Amino acid sequence: MSSKKKDKKTGNVELGESRSSGGKTTFQSLRSLPKSWIIIAVIFYCASVLTVGLLAGLVPRRVQRITIIATPTPSNKTTASSSSITTTVVTHSPSQCIGDECNPRLLSDLIVHSYELEYTCNDTKQTTAEGQVTIEFTLKQPIKQLIYHSKGMIKLEEPAIFEEDVYRFVSVRKYIPNDYICLSLSNDASFAPNRYKLVQKFVTSLTVNSLGFYQSSFTDKNETMGTLLATKFRATEARSAFPCFDEPQLKAQFRITINHPVNTIALSNFPSIEDPIENGLRRTKFAETFPLSTYLVSWAILPDTYGKKLDNDDEPTITVWARQDPTEKNHTALALETAMNSVPFYKDYFNTADALPPKIDILAILGLASTAMESSGLISFREDRIVYDEQIASTLQKQQFADIVAHEIAHSCKFK
Repeated sequence: MSSKKKDKKTGNVELGESRSSGGKTTFQSLRSLPKSWIIIAVIFYCASVLTVGLLAGLVPRRVQRITIIATPTPSNKTTASSSSITTTVVTHSPSQCIGDECNPRLLSDLIVHSYELEYTCNDTKQTTAEGQVTIEFTLKQPIKQLIYHSKGMIKLEEPAIFEEDVYRFVSVRKYIPNDYICLSLSNDASFAPNRYKLVQKFVTSLTVNSLGFYQSSFTDKNETMGTLLATKFRATEARSAFPCFDEPQLKAQFRITINHPVNTIALSNFPSIEDPIENGLRRTKFAETFPLSTYLVSWAILPDTYGKKLDNDDEPTITVWARQDPTEKNHTALALETAMNSVPFYKDYFNTADALPPKIDILAILGLASTAMESSGLISFREDRIVYDEQIASTLQKQQFADIVAHEIAHSCKFK
């Protein structure tokens, strides 16, 4: 039988023990609790439930927004002009892959023959550059999706594609996670094994983290400010400068033309062959390169006041480009001497002169993102890795500088 007592002094209810007839304990609480504690606990519980309910109703739910992609559809009049292309909106998300887009590597069995690139830069201080690329390639097997790379373009016009010089109408889709542009024929048809030409105009940014095609500022002697444009495509940044098949095994020859201000100098992998002035700009056209991977293609636009030190006694011609200040102090002499000694060594070692480009430009850039970029024929270095002051540098530093220059020149050699 249970017992319950009331303490008159405290007003608390004291719970005793409840036992069964067999003498076993059936209620285990031996503590006495104040009524005020119980009331506070009940109020706290009710307040918590009410608060959670209000928050659930007041806090807005997250909304997922999906970017819609425009895909070209046939117009009534199909011609070779890209102006005949109209677009409709489809509901494929750019983060949702279709078919071969799901593979991070290109699956097309093709041979890339050549790229023809042309850029227009009206001022080295501008933050964008206009360009056009023409890619010639051969498909070796039929494919449903023709996929190539492009990333971060400010503007990317619809491509025109020709099969043996016959215009083909295609639908265009982007798959952003893999930097893919995907072309498809109508009626689920396949691209036949044949030779093709793809032409596309674009506008690219010059202000992205010293990668791709980028702008670099520097201070020269007398505190004068300068700006140059350069490229760094390793490992997969060529796609941010021009649409391309951006995988190293897909080598091709490059024909590059740069329209730039008349008070600047344009450089690229191979020597310039023309530089007339047209429409207020200098139009520098470069010789066609031997086959290169896209990440090894390079060009630069420098102010014509940039310092240079060269040796043209032997082939290939070697030139070291740097700011006026270190050039006039003869701090680029070690880089030139090392390059001059490295070239004949590699000629003998590889038993051929054809493996080297017809000229080698060594370009010092104050804010290069890495130690060097081994683009064949135009090698970029961070300035502090090739500007050598023998008055303050150690013998070990001299050896390290020479090692870097010789190492990067070795990368300029052509290997099949």
